[in-house]
Amino acid sequence: MRCVHFPRLLKTILVSTILTLPVGATPPGVIFNAPGTFPAGNSPSSVTVGDFNNDGTTDLAMTNGGNNSTVTILRGLGSGIFRPYETYTVGSGPQFITTGDFNNDGNLDLAVANYSTGTVSVMLGSGTGSFEPALNYTVGSGPYGIAVGDFNGDGIPDLAVANYSSSTISILLGLGNGTFHAAVTYTAQINPTAVVTADFNGDGNLDLAVTNYFSNTVSVLFGNGNGSFQPATNYGVGSEPMSLALGDFNGDGNMDLAVVNKGSNNVAILLGTADGKFHPATIYSGGTAPYSVAVADFNGDGYPDLAVADNGSSNVAILLGNGKGSFSQPSSYFAGLGPVSLAVGNFNGDSMPDLAIANSSSNTVAVMLNSSGKFTQEGIYGLGSNTNYLATGDFNKDGNLDMVVTTNASAVGVLLGEGNGSFRPPVNYQVPSGAGAITVGDFNGDGNLDLAICNTSGYNVSTVAILLGNGDGSFQAAITYQAGLYPHSIAAGDFNKDGNLDLVVANDDGNVNTVSVLLGNGDGTFQAPVPYDVGATPQFVTVADISGDGTLDILTANSSNTVSILRGKNDGTFGTAENISVGGDPVCLAVADFNGDGLVDLAVASYDSDSVSILLGNGNGTFQPAQTYVLLGQLQYVVAGDFNGDGLIDVAVVNKSYNGLTVLENLGAGVFGVGGSYALENDPVSMAVGDLSGDGKVDIMVANYNSSSVSVLLARSR
Repeated sequence: MRCVHFPRLLKTILVSTILTLPVGATPPGVIFNAPGTFPAGNSPSSVTVGDFNNDGTTDLAMTNGGNNSTVTILRGLGSGIFRPYETYTVGSGPQFITTGDFNNDGNLDLAVANYSTGTVSVMLGSGTGSFEPALNYTVGSGPYGIAVGDFNGDGIPDLAVANYSSSTISILLGLGNGTFHAAVTYTAQINPTAVVTADFNGDGNLDLAVTNYFSNTVSVLFGNGNGSFQPATNYGVGSEPMSLALGDFNGDGNMDLAVVNKGSNNVAILLGTADGKFHPATIYSGGTAPYSVAVADFNGDGYPDLAVADNGSSNVAILLGNGKGSFSQPSSYFAGLGPVSLAVGNFNGDSMPDLAIANSSSNTVAVMLNSSGKFTQEGIYGLGSNTNYLATGDFNKDGNLDMVVTTNASAVGVLLGEGNGSFRPPVNYQVPSGAGAITVGDFNGDGNLDLAICNTSGYNVSTVAILLGNGDGSFQAAITYQAGLYPHSIAAGDFNKDGNLDLVVANDDGNVNTVSVLLGNGDGTFQAPVPYDVGATPQFVTVADISGDGTLDILTANSSNTVSILRGKNDGTFGTAENISVGGDPVCLAVADFNGDGLVDLAVASYDSDSVSILLGNGNGTFQPAQTYVLLGQLQYVVAGDFNGDGLIDVAVVNKSYNGLTVLENLGAGVFGVGGSYALENDPVSMAVGDLSGDGKVDIMVANYNSSSVSVLLARSR
């Protein structure tokens, strides 16, 4: 089978977004999309979230570590997309960053621990997304972690800083005007890295918990309520604890701790008691060299879960909580090179907690949108041989959508639908010389759906097969008709307005570069093919009335980086091809009205450039310049449908090399944002859509070539 080419990620005019799909099994009940990746400055070391410009959308703030001395701000657009970063100067070697309203003006401010200069930088926010120049405060040597809390009960936020090199904790009490008292120092164990604050013993005063990197412990310091703290109580965890997070993991009303241990590659859970003590740590697998941990209810079951940034594997691991203090085995998602920090926020306004991950090695922040609750994979159907293409139709007239799949075994598998999203086992029909792309229509006018299939067993093949339907889900033996050399894609339409369906076939010979038009006789037979030149190596063909004259036109996606348009002449003939430049190696296209103006628009998937191009139609057969969204994973196929039920037409693509599906949700006016990504079987190559369960929602079917299967993804209730 020739490579079918398919999708990657998003690129807007403002920023490139790179989506990559889960590398491990999708955790039950939680689905994260492939991460959108945004430039974030040099060697990002920490990320935090907040609405810095008071526009109701979540923004990002990041430190640039190493020898750098900057903080970058990325303003959110509310769709999971972020504007290019703005840079602010802080002390040298900034590590952890956190937020708080330090001057009580209602705007979020920033506090940064600067490792190399032994200072904390405080940047007061204006409420418009900008920040005043940093005010610097001396703390201990090698400050690394930082946390905000009211430690003396005056209603003003204070700061706690973990000083790695001096093995101390610095407390800076706030004055309420954005400035702070000089630091007071408390002893920790060896090389503290991170600090969090909560009332662990229920006395109404905030306490501290600190990870100690070379002591392999967590220190808990009870607060006295006046800004001072008692000597530390220490608890053993794993080797080289890097970071920690808070949550009530067993629902007893006491605060618990989750600690990631870089040296022992695990997560330690310390369940708290009512008096502020902690039970011995329970250890869970945490991936490779975990650096950071965050807590949220990622699957919506009411229990806190964990997200862990695994620096050694470039993944994020999700551990689902059961509400009793224990967690599932981790499931991993590729995040980017060198993830060192993560934060939780709602970046696309859908009420589900998303993730932002600082990737130090790739100088990016990865944004993973939580797609739980949109689609669920309900079934995987084996076909016995490599699956190529699929289509849908009601072949037995029972009111339920059925599925037809072509395979490398020169067979067509027909799976009759049960109306609930499930299918009966396939019944196979043989075709000569391989079975490739397929289209469905009533070619003999008997009211039953028939099949037209490209024969693709070699480059010397030049036929299509017609299987006439009997109306009961069965089909007659295949009859072949000449097309062009190596027919690769096929579509049906009435080109000469005689009431009979005709065929157009894209011939992927590489030398001929044609489409063949076969006019139908209305009895299931077809006339001799008429060739028309198109762009080099046509990969996909479809039909639509793009000029609004009531006549169908032909569109092809060509590996020569073009889309060819052949305008219909009303008599079954077509004009000379007009070519539009799009991304590298376009392999598939979908037609729909993406901006609601009643005109035909295009979505083009390009394999080599890993992009989806949206071309809005002008109604006269021409199109506006392409708006390109860059993804990851060799885009192989694209379909259109209203996948989230908002009345706008969305786009879905399959990511061949990452074995996944990405949905780009229409935000209005033909602008798209990342809607979610889903793990599939091995080597997804084509798709079809339809309402498989009769609930009025658009479901998705995917043909997985190397796993010889079809994945069925049913839309969940919205």
